Amino acid sequence: MTRSDSYPRSLVLLHWLVFVAAALAVAAIELKGFFPKGSADRAQMTLWHESFGLAVLLLMTIRLVVRASVQVPPLPPGPRWMEISAHAMHWLLYLLMLGMPVLGALALAWSGKPIAFFGASWTLPLTVDVPLGRSIKEIHEAGANLVFAAVGLHAAAALWHQFIVKDDLLLRMR
Repeated sequence: MTRSDSYPRSLVLLHWLVFVAAALAVAAIELKGFFPKGSADRAQMTLWHESFGLAVLLLMTIRLVVRASVQVPPLPPGPRWMEISAHAMHWLLYLLMLGMPVLGALALAWSGKPIAFFGASWTLPLTVDVPLGRSIKEIHEAGANLVFAAVGLHAAAALWHQFIVKDDLLLRMR
């Protein structure tokens, strides 16, 4: 596979930065449960979850701007259903990686809580509506399952292409 068959390095870097930030956001919220309620460590995990979540939003915004301004390689030849599935999965992942942090920020704002980003914090100019904030938080939390499923399918498809189809699809991300 030639370099022209690969994604631009900027998109490859942003892909992996989003993955790392999302993984750290998930790790922080999962680790939060190991600390007692009201503890400084538990609060720190929440701050890290919010910060890495907003980092995902920032990186994904940059990624979409870059993606719109560069040429991406075409998919390798294959059945039409594979092409449709690949495009649908990518856009679902983009939607989730943008939507989850937005939902998290809105849940905080409508609950009257500040939003943290690596030491800085601010509030969105929204009228506090605690029941709405709770509902949005539930959607945000339920969305995590959809993220896990989509990322798992994305990774499984990449491995399927590499080891079953053997079309060197993974080389596009080098």
